[in-house]
Amino acid sequence: MERRRLGNYGELIARRILEDRGYLILHHKYYTRYGELDLVAKEGNELVFIEVKTRIDRSYGSGLEAITKKKRAHLIRTAFCYLQQHHDQDLPCRFDIIALKLDQRGQLLDYQLIKDAFGVEGGNYY
Repeated sequence: MERRRLGNYGELIARRILEDRGYLILHHKYYTRYGELDLVAKEGNELVFIEVKTRIDRSYGSGLEAITKKKRAHLIRTAFCYLQQHHDQDLPCRFDIIALKLDQRGQLLDYQLIKDAFGVEGGNYY
């Protein structure tokens, strides 16, 4: 499956999983000049920025291994833009990662949801 199509498909699967777990999806593919947020949601009283990683095999490593320091910095900058544009600065927020493992036919084999995967402490992201 072509990479972009696989990513879009994975985001749809992730959305269903998260909604089943009580997340309210606010945005899908939120773009800024710093990058893209795959999903933005609310869970309880928290705003959640969600990175979705979808893999069929391990040739690119696990989805979690793809969240490098550079990728985290892009996600944090993008989240700051979101907060400024949507005036949600007073809401507590966090970053979640959902890593999906699919078989060759695109069927979900397994997933891992990591809540509050990383923070912004001590970083200079502008």
